[in-house]
Amino acid sequence: MASATGSTPALPPDPLSLKGRLTLQGGGFALLLLLAFSVTLYWGIALQRGEDQRSELRQLAATAAAQLPLIAHETREAESRAKFRSGPGRIALPALAEQRVQWFDTSGRLLSEQGSLVVPAMPAVLPKSTSMASWQHWPGGLSLVQVVLSQPITVGEAPAREPSPQRLGFVRVALSGRAAAADLERLRRGLLLGGIVTALAALLVGRRMLRAAFLPLQQQVDALQLFTADASHELRHPLTALRTLLAAVPADLRQHPGLAWPELDRLSRRMGELLEDLLTLARLQQSGDGGEARPRHWQRFDLLELLEDLIRCYAPLAAAREITLQLSPAPEEHSVPLEGDSEELLRLFTNLLLNAIRHSPEAGSVNLEVTAASRRVQVAVSDQGPGIPMTQRELVFDRFWSGVDRGGQSGLGLAIGRAIARRHGGELRLGESRHGRCVLLVELPAASDPPQTS
Repeated sequence: MASATGSTPALPPDPLSLKGRLTLQGGGFALLLLLAFSVTLYWGIALQRGEDQRSELRQLAATAAAQLPLIAHETREAESRAKFRSGPGRIALPALAEQRVQWFDTSGRLLSEQGSLVVPAMPAVLPKSTSMASWQHWPGGLSLVQVVLSQPITVGEAPAREPSPQRLGFVRVALSGRAAAADLERLRRGLLLGGIVTALAALLVGRRMLRAAFLPLQQQVDALQLFTADASHELRHPLTALRTLLAAVPADLRQHPGLAWPELDRLSRRMGELLEDLLTLARLQQSGDGGEARPRHWQRFDLLELLEDLIRCYAPLAAAREITLQLSPAPEEHSVPLEGDSEELLRLFTNLLLNAIRHSPEAGSVNLEVTAASRRVQVAVSDQGPGIPMTQRELVFDRFWSGVDRGGQSGLGLAIGRAIARRHGGELRLGESRHGRCVLLVELPAASDPPQTS
């Protein structure tokens, strides 16, 4: 018996339909590369933008630290005079709305400040040296708190022990993060728009390139199918004439020892079957291009009745080898409605039944078991033949495959059967294969419920 493994995926009848799948895969791959590039670019720019903001804060802190002695001196003078208001003073300028600079004494008391940016409270732990810095990040921006130390000045000879620098206070500088956030938001929008435009362009260009690349292959496949159909059709006429002439030979001449009449008759019959199979396969491939989901000539019929008529037709052939044909369940007990081309499905199950009879031993049995589910109908055709070796299960549906004895047939029966099953939205596969038992499974979509009429 010949079949295919159950794990073999159902390929489309036309291999060139992979063009759409390749287009989507190419577009998806381009989109993935673009996404990786965009994420990397955004991450790099965001890191650089943060580093630029920190560098700006360091420069601003250095400038503010140089002003701390003057700020502290002016604050002490202001507090010593009654005409000045005690407490820190703030310089309000419109240009300082996005930043804030604060000067503190050694105890952490605010001496003066500039800018109107709202900042959180001072950190609880203040830095103790210039090498230490306290960074604060909040949704509104970034701030830096740094200690300011005095640099001792020596006059004349240097002392034996250099005096340690004194702490003058602290400075705190803060910058708003709105400008950086706005820049990153514009970058995200630009990357998103560029990604969409690039992905669409990649899909369109890739589709055009695939169409141009597949056009010669499409033309070759169409020409091959046309040649197969034309050659089979044109060879039918001379073959029919030859078989007519052979049939007209008188009976006494057929017994002539110089004429190999049985061999001529067998070869002519086999050539006729081959031509019919080639025509059928070419017709199925040309009609199975994914046009109509349900062709108009499809009919609703009972699958069990079709299989019962098939068994009744080939019962004499099986009886000649004492092979028992069985159908389960019986048509009298159940009904399995199906929609499709009854002639094509009859051809499918005829090929499977003849295949099972040929490969079953004498006095064996061939069983046809139908199982109906909510949306699928499965027909299991089993025999007691030698089965299919594991290494040959991928090849049994190939055209003219000669891995097993086909009993003098054309070698296209299983290929035709699979094409018919797929044309009806189903599949033909191997359910079980071992010595003494081989099962072919045909899965077809169940017929939809007929509309209710009042």
